[in-house]
Amino acid sequence: MSEVEAIRGTYSNLLRGAKIALVVSSGISLYKSIDTARLLIRHGADVHVFMTPKAARLVSPHLFWWATGNKPVVRLTGATEHIEICGKADVLLVAPATANTLIKLSLGIADNAALTCALAAGGAKKVVVPAMNLAMWNTPQVQEAVRRLGKEALVVPPLVEEDKAKYPPPEDVAEYVIDATAPRDYEGLRVLVTAGPTREYLDDVKYLTTPSSGLTGHYFAREAAARGAEVTLVTGPTDLRPPGNVAVVKVTSVLEMYQAVAERAKQHDVFIFAAAPLDFYVEKRVGGKIDSSLPQYQVTLRQAPKIAQDVKKHNPNAFVIGFKAEHNVDEAELLEKTRRRMEDGGWDMALAHDVAKMGFGTLKDQYALVTRERTEVLGPAHKRELARVVLTAARGQLKRFN
Repeated sequence: MSEVEAIRGTYSNLLRGAKIALVVSSGISLYKSIDTARLLIRHGADVHVFMTPKAARLVSPHLFWWATGNKPVVRLTGATEHIEICGKADVLLVAPATANTLIKLSLGIADNAALTCALAAGGAKKVVVPAMNLAMWNTPQVQEAVRRLGKEALVVPPLVEEDKAKYPPPEDVAEYVIDATAPRDYEGLRVLVTAGPTREYLDDVKYLTTPSSGLTGHYFAREAAARGAEVTLVTGPTDLRPPGNVAVVKVTSVLEMYQAVAERAKQHDVFIFAAAPLDFYVEKRVGGKIDSSLPQYQVTLRQAPKIAQDVKKHNPNAFVIGFKAEHNVDEAELLEKTRRRMEDGGWDMALAHDVAKMGFGTLKDQYALVTRERTEVLGPAHKRELARVVLTAARGQLKRFN
């Protein structure tokens, strides 16, 4: 097995079978595209690199050859690489795109092998990653090029800092490529996703919470938006940057999360309750700080209302995907509790998982997908891949919204 084949699909199979033409121009950040190529392969992709001549002078094509297992193209030959590779690509990724390359792309200019590849990839999904000095990024010419390209491509917002429009983290670029491959089967649907933990403050310093990272909800929100849905993400406190194409509602407590969803219930069609809110709230929060010299301090916790169980009271037509988490239980008990919760809340679909097996904050998870007709084990798999499988399964049941 080759070194590249050894890593293919180790993160997910979201890009399995996808041919990606990676166009690399001469921005100083082009070295990051080596990591981007490897990430795409870890998601299953087959990556072919086309470099501008200046890019090939900054970073050796041999590094991209090692990274992808495919020999990069710097100059076209009689083998018509632009037709054989780019013309058959599923995704065209231009990363980095300098100001010069960006403007030429928007005008259809093909004066080197890399730009010829971009022009030949007419049937591919397109993702463009601008990276340049901030002054150049803000010029009318570049912004007009971005506007033109935005009609046919996903233009990844640069990371703006230190007076530069920087190449974003390769993980972000890979997510945009995955976005580009998603089917557009949720157009016209309004989806609300909950994510992350909630916090119940004992005083102004200390709080109770759960170890939820918010990753599951963020991936569901991103996948739904990539598939054309209008998405609202109601999230508790996390360190994650939410997707740029979703409406974000930030909350702290379990009662705030309940209220935020209830207020928006009638405006949405599909609800995905991926958050891990606390089951209780603090009855009497203390102002300031609890005196640490006290030998003991008693706190009263009251059961919090569960929005996942009540959402159909607010919107009887809602399609509900609920999560049921348990810790270290056998499969029969997990499924029995899940079906009971599903029946009580009128859920259309449930995802049951034992958090003792995979834990919190991991990139991979495992669910039992439960409907009224069947139960299917999903994973272990990348959480974005699980989101895609679940939303595909749900789409078949969403006939009432067609």
